[in-house]
Amino acid sequence: MNIDIANLRRGTLVAALLIGSGVLSATSDARITQIRITSRVPFADGMSFGSTGPYEKLRGRIFGEVDPTDALNAVIVDIDKAPRNARGRVEYSSDFLIIKPVDMSRGNHKIFYGINNRGNTGALGSLNDAVTGGNDPTTAQDAGNGFLMRQGYAIVDAGWQGDVLPGNFRLTAQYPTVTDNGATITGTISVQWDVSRQIPLTGAVSLPLVGAAFDSYETNSLDTATATFTSRALVNSPETVVAGNHWAFATCTRNATTGAIENIVPNTKSICYFDGFDPNRLYQLTYVAKNPRPMALGYAVTRDFGSFLRFDTVDSLGNPNPLALSTTSTGITQEYALGVSSTGMYVRDFIYLDFNEDEAHRPVFDVMWTQIPGALRLHQNTRFTMPDIYSRQDFWAGLWPMADFPFSYAVTTDPVTGRADGILKRPPTDPKVIHTDSAEEFWQFHGALVTTDGRGHDIALPDNARVYYMTGEQHGPALVPTTTGICQQLNNPLPRGAINRAVLVALDQWAANGVTPPSSRYPRVSDGTLVPFDQASTGFPSIPGVLYAGTPNVLPLKFYGPRFGPTGGIIDVMPPTTLPQPGYTILVPKTDPDGNDIPGVRIPELTVATATYTGWNVRAQGFRSPDLCGLNGTYLPLAKTQAERLASGDPRLSLQERYGDHQHYAALVKAAAVDLVSQRLMLQEDANNSALAAFLSDVLR
Repeated sequence: MNIDIANLRRGTLVAALLIGSGVLSATSDARITQIRITSRVPFADGMSFGSTGPYEKLRGRIFGEVDPTDALNAVIVDIDKAPRNARGRVEYSSDFLIIKPVDMSRGNHKIFYGINNRGNTGALGSLNDAVTGGNDPTTAQDAGNGFLMRQGYAIVDAGWQGDVLPGNFRLTAQYPTVTDNGATITGTISVQWDVSRQIPLTGAVSLPLVGAAFDSYETNSLDTATATFTSRALVNSPETVVAGNHWAFATCTRNATTGAIENIVPNTKSICYFDGFDPNRLYQLTYVAKNPRPMALGYAVTRDFGSFLRFDTVDSLGNPNPLALSTTSTGITQEYALGVSSTGMYVRDFIYLDFNEDEAHRPVFDVMWTQIPGALRLHQNTRFTMPDIYSRQDFWAGLWPMADFPFSYAVTTDPVTGRADGILKRPPTDPKVIHTDSAEEFWQFHGALVTTDGRGHDIALPDNARVYYMTGEQHGPALVPTTTGICQQLNNPLPRGAINRAVLVALDQWAANGVTPPSSRYPRVSDGTLVPFDQASTGFPSIPGVLYAGTPNVLPLKFYGPRFGPTGGIIDVMPPTTLPQPGYTILVPKTDPDGNDIPGVRIPELTVATATYTGWNVRAQGFRSPDLCGLNGTYLPLAKTQAERLASGDPRLSLQERYGDHQHYAALVKAAAVDLVSQRLMLQEDANNSALAAFLSDVLR
């Protein structure tokens, strides 16, 4: 097997001794040179959370440096081309946010590191069901149900994405520009625009080369002849090249009265399209960019800040670790990390590239929880990478390398490429892993490849990994679905807070007390619950007015050039070449007669269904129908009575036919919640809330 095992023997004894003590001097190799606290205010209006007491919110900035010659850092693409300080180190800086017990001795002595998504914090939304506060949670309302605080965690986050722009309290990170011995580095990249991401519903004439919250790579030339700008009707439709005299590298406006393009100002980070961007089309620009940064330094930021907070009592200047119990001990016993969506992909690549081992050769995180990443890795370790993007069927499909073997945590041999590899392959420093996916990831992010090989066969997971399928969920739950937007159907509102809280308690017991978590719950080929994606195989019913998706994000083999590989690298072929050999087998969960997926963790709202909930939706007319509708699922309420469903031709039984009356419905929901509690997949407080919500609902009243 082609597995790098050089790291397996390093520092095991030293790591064991230091982890147990929680003590390390400021001269350690994992180098946060300075932690600068710029704001310290009471959190949640000073309210007390159980036995932990009140919390406070700290904001500030960290400054760090890495040794580019250390094998743990040398994997970072272009780190050898970055400027170095007098100590021969490459420097970085990053914003941070900490929400911690005022009295750390009253907390649980554990860190919950909620890795932000595009600079946006999300831990309180994921675990506390908080819907207010955004990137600057402050009030009692922003604390949501207070779960993380009641558990006693210190909640931590720090910027890692080097192209995030300041604003709206986003967490930013700054990395140096790299050069080739002083010469400007250039490279060909491709970017896309569509209505789900950048183009307003009313259209536009001028857009940034990447999203407005990100620092685009500059074009090396304002001459449109050096670039190719195209448009197409669907993601797989033929492209039409837009002539160079119809657009410019510039900002511009359209006169509301005459329709003329005005105020054309040359700009190396924007595009002006004189004909206007149509919301019903997909646009792509391939251009020569310049001045990359070693973006995978983000992994080092997460590693080094996590290591500093866990092990060091002071920084290199003597400033205290704000979580430390004393000058001699941090008091931290465990540290967990959560990455959601793109940041879940980030976590998978973080582990794969061995960033859970700090420069003192200790594991940083005991458990890393990757939520809704599917089989993707972020591939931030690529020259000119754009961490904001990801591959899905209707946007960026196969353009950038997001899906590349290894997909699974187990070390396996890929039947498609013949390579042997796995995400978890360094036992001394690998964390325990929790992987949770929604239904969306099977359709858009090749989710089945986490637990199957490239030809559709089940594979065994390693003992230090658990995979839970959150049945029927969409990528991010809709709040109250009232409009369809650019989709044909209403979006899926199934909540996942209860699953998240149960998972956190289970992973904590696993790491802290050695209590084995619940067995993995996911669809399998062997039991017939993971099947081909055609409607006949899935068993999805024919529902009037519903167009079955039928086409997930497929995964052919792509060639990005000889300098790109599984760990990242330099892309020389952009757009990539599609290779002729067969790609990967894409499978999806099988459904019941209602169209609800069968396997996985079914919350009571799905077990006692009042609707069909899917992980896919289809775009509406005028928005590139019938491509998939972004990361949206579908919500299809059941008819109340038999007469109603027969009148519409709906094959799904009505609420009345299923449950008879409201009391029976509420009793079934309560029983389903009790069952999940017995499986340790729901906490008792959430079971109580679920039963109460069913009792208070208007179902069959």
